[in-house]
Order: sequence, then structure tokens, then C-alpha cells
Amino acid sequence: MIDLKVLSLTNEFEEERFGGAGTAATGIVYMLDRLGMEQTVVVPRSDWNKPGRLARGQHINVLGLPRNIYYFGHLEMVWADALRHKFPELLQKWDVIHLQAINFAPLAYLLSEGRIPILYSVYSFLREELGDPKVPGLQEQFKIQEELLKHCHRIHLISQSEVHYLAEHFPQYLSKAEKLALGISLPTERWHQVNTNNRFLYVGRLLEYKGLEDLLKAISRVFQSGREISLDIVGKGPSQYEKYLKQLVSSLELEDSIQFHGWQPSSEVRQRMAHAAALIVPSWREAFGFVALEGMAIGIPLISSRAGGLAEIVSPSCALTFEAGNINQLSEALITAIDNPSLLKLFSERARERALPYEWDQLAPQYLNLLENMTF
Repeated sequence: MIDLKVLSLTNEFEEERFGGAGTAATGIVYMLDRLGMEQTVVVPRSDWNKPGRLARGQHINVLGLPRNIYYFGHLEMVWADALRHKFPELLQKWDVIHLQAINFAPLAYLLSEGRIPILYSVYSFLREELGDPKVPGLQEQFKIQEELLKHCHRIHLISQSEVHYLAEHFPQYLSKAEKLALGISLPTERWHQVNTNNRFLYVGRLLEYKGLEDLLKAISRVFQSGREISLDIVGKGPSQYEKYLKQLVSSLELEDSIQFHGWQPSSEVRQRMAHAAALIVPSWREAFGFVALEGMAIGIPLISSRAGGLAEIVSPSCALTFEAGNINQLSEALITAIDNPSLLKLFSERARERALPYEWDQLAPQYLNLLENMTF
């Protein structure tokens, strides 16, 4: 058993998981649990009316908090004093406080008191992910994250593109940053080549920077080439943007070929990945590229932009890649996939092989080294 006690503060864990950050937080906690590390996880629960405790794995204690005004305030920032008084067990001597969401920053500061090291895992730089709109709430969140970079003891970055961002915008903190890739749990599902190579899949949030507009326009161009193509879209986004995307589908006369399925459980998503012709990741920017990596682990052929962290996971040797935002290149990649089923099979095998080193237990020694070297 590893003699470390870690307090993990995260906005997403297990069932309370909305995207890559929740998948990452869950994977890290269970990876460390398999090493025998003692951990307490504090996480909001949307479906709970009162706090509760759960035991998970070998040495994981979960404290679930209702998402209400008694525990979370403006910008969903946690009420640190309320938690300290109601849950005095949080005041124990931790070896490391692992902060994985900015809304728990007040609690991390209060419990640390400069004596317990804070490891901050940055799953995305908010200004980079969301742009820099002059919206008060977002501007406040940007400032909170920037304060965290200043006050935490170590910064965990998930890709070289994120290292570059830190070096460009906050070079004063580069000396306390370390790059460690995120991992995956290898799925039991495996891709099976379908009879037709023209039914594609998109999985992820429906946000502007995810490149969905580019994808819809590229599909229209594929139709203009005389080829048949269809697309399943799995994921949710702001209602206004979803409405806009559906209007775009209508204006391009693609209603019979594109289906929006909303959010689906991960088990259903994996089944879709196992039976689609290819997975498309058209993002303009990505800190890492979880969806791409999960698809590669199943073996589904990948059509991906080379944006941000994606370029570190995918390459022309294992996927059809294109310049982010280049609709011509994306439509050409779709046509190549439709016309070359043998190429898709080759990419399936190579993608699976490329994903194997990202299995969580393969990454465990690096994470353990990071945590052990943080203790005061």
C-alpha cells in the first residue's frame, strides 16, 4: 500500500460526469486506488438532496454534496467555511490536496493553509477553451483559474499544447508545471467494419469550437460529389446553439442524413463507436482529445483535426487528419474514407495500437512519482 493520503476535489466523478474532465478525474482516482493509495473524493451530486458518503474501490471514500445554495454559491464556488464546520474530517492532515475543478479552490486554500501541497490538474485553460468574451461571470472564472496557477504548488498539464499556452501566457509558473497525459480504461468493445463506409459518428459537446458547422458543410460537399453519407451526432450543448445547428442542417437539405441523438450513456456511445464507419473529431482546439483516444482504443477509424492536444494523439499514420477549420480538407478526408474501406481497416489496427500506452495503469508510475515528490 502507498503511504499517501490524498484529498481529491472535483466537480465530476463517476455518475456525476459530463465530459472529459469527469472521465479523467474518475480514471485518476481509480488508478491511484489500484496502487493502494488512501483517497477521499469530494464531489457535487445533482441528484442528491442531502450530503452522503460512499465507499468505492479499495480505499476510496466519496463525500457527495447536493448542488444547492447551502454548499455552493456564486459561480458554483463551494462554501468552504460551511464544509469545514459540517465535515470536520476534512481538516485532517492530508499529504496532497488534488484540485481538479476551480469551484473547489476556496476549500483547497482553507485546508492547505500553506502547509499541505496543492496539485492543480488543468483540464483546460478557460480563456483558451471559451475565448475571452466580456461576460462578467466568465471573466471571474478566468481570474479564479489564474489565481490558482499562482497559489498552487504544482500544475499538472495534460498535453504539450497546454505547456505552450502556459509558457506564452504565464511563463512565471512554468517551473512548477509538469506534463502528464490523461489515460483511458481499455474497453471490451471492438470496432467491426460495417458493410457500408458512409455512416459516420460525432461524439462530444455541441459547442462552436468543436467544429460541427465545418462538419455539416463538409458533408454537404460530399453529397455534391455524388456520394451518399450520413452522420449520427451524440452530445448536447446550449439550446440556442443546438437550434442553430439544426437550422443549418435544414438549410443544407441534410435532414434525411443527419440525426441528433442528444446525450447518451457511455455504454451506448461505445456501441455506436463499435459499429460506425468512422469517428469524426473536427475541433478547432482541444486541450487533449479524450473522445479521439477512447475511439482509438475501441479501434474505430478516426478522422480528426490536428488541433492542440489532438496532434499529440493522432497522426497521419493511424488516422485521416486535416487542418482545423479547413472544410475542403475535411470533405476530402470523408470522401477518402468512403472510397477506401481497406484503409479504414488499416487505421483501425494502428489506432488501437497507438492507444494502448495510454491505459491508466501504464501511466500510474508517472502519477505516483508526481504525488510522492509533492509532499513537504
